[in-house]
Amino acid sequence: MSKKSALHISKGVEDAPSINPRLRVQGKASLGAEELLAGIRSGDLAALAQGITLVESSAVKDREQARVLLSGALKFSGNALRIGVSGVPGVGKSTFLEHYGVRLLEREPEARVAVLAVDPSSSKNHGSILGDKTRMVDLGKHSRAFIRPSASGGALGGVARATKEAMILCEAAGFTHVFVETVGVGQSETLVAQLVDCFLFLAMPGTGDELQGIKKGIMEMADVIAMNKSEGERRAAAERSALEIKRALQLFAKGHEDWITPVTLISGLEGEGFEELAQDLERYERHHKIKGLFERKRAEQRLFWFERSLSEGLDRLLAGMESWNTAKAALREQVASGALSPFEAGEVLLERVRRNF
Repeated sequence: MSKKSALHISKGVEDAPSINPRLRVQGKASLGAEELLAGIRSGDLAALAQGITLVESSAVKDREQARVLLSGALKFSGNALRIGVSGVPGVGKSTFLEHYGVRLLEREPEARVAVLAVDPSSSKNHGSILGDKTRMVDLGKHSRAFIRPSASGGALGGVARATKEAMILCEAAGFTHVFVETVGVGQSETLVAQLVDCFLFLAMPGTGDELQGIKKGIMEMADVIAMNKSEGERRAAAERSALEIKRALQLFAKGHEDWITPVTLISGLEGEGFEELAQDLERYERHHKIKGLFERKRAEQRLFWFERSLSEGLDRLLAGMESWNTAKAALREQVASGALSPFEAGEVLLERVRRNF
């Protein structure tokens, strides 16, 4: 891995705050948005954690404070390289991030690594089940690393509801690399591509990814593919799987980006193939910046999240209107009894909204 590796983005690093894990906000359980932002900018990891908790909150009382915090943090964001890491459960995402993150911090003294790990949610209390932080012990001990597990909360797309906002806060805190580890549920995880600069898909030998996953979906959206668990006796199988993936990828090459998705053999456990993977990521970043695709992609993502935020806001607004809830409840009864089709009932309700505008 070179001094200026694929995972380094230089813009704004000189002005980034130093990370001081010993700073704490103990005794200040209800810091205001301005105080939280000041703490985040000073490198207070406890303030960062509290800020993420605030933006993740669905409580009405927290919404305004979260908006103020994000508005202030936004001007300090955008200087990190954002990498999404996805793959089926058991592929070794956490192990890979643990060892790759440590290697990155060892090779690049200026690097600061944040991992936003999205865990499956409990069906009872919607809390995190797996707790990735407990599985990244070495990385979690590093003074220039921050790991934040968040429950998916039932949100689709493999990411938590507030992953985008958490990423903005991590960047405001001076992290140069933000990894988003998805929940690992399969084809629905493509939403992570709307969050990151580079979408890294982890596959492994013998799972059939080269056949079933190659259809329109998650692997088609991957910018870089790494065949994990390719060490030892699995090497030959990994080489065969990688070859099949490369052949299949030719069917839907990203012609509009003039980019051919590379497939690299790695071992997240042993650290094998990390140099080659770093080179793939570096080529991807350089190619997209030269082509003008890097900033264009971020602009498109901002518009995507604006539309999504607007849609969610309208849902909340309507849900708070008594007339809407009354009309909706009546239509639900008709749908359940079979008197109205779901589509017809939806149109009836939307027509009532249109008449009021």
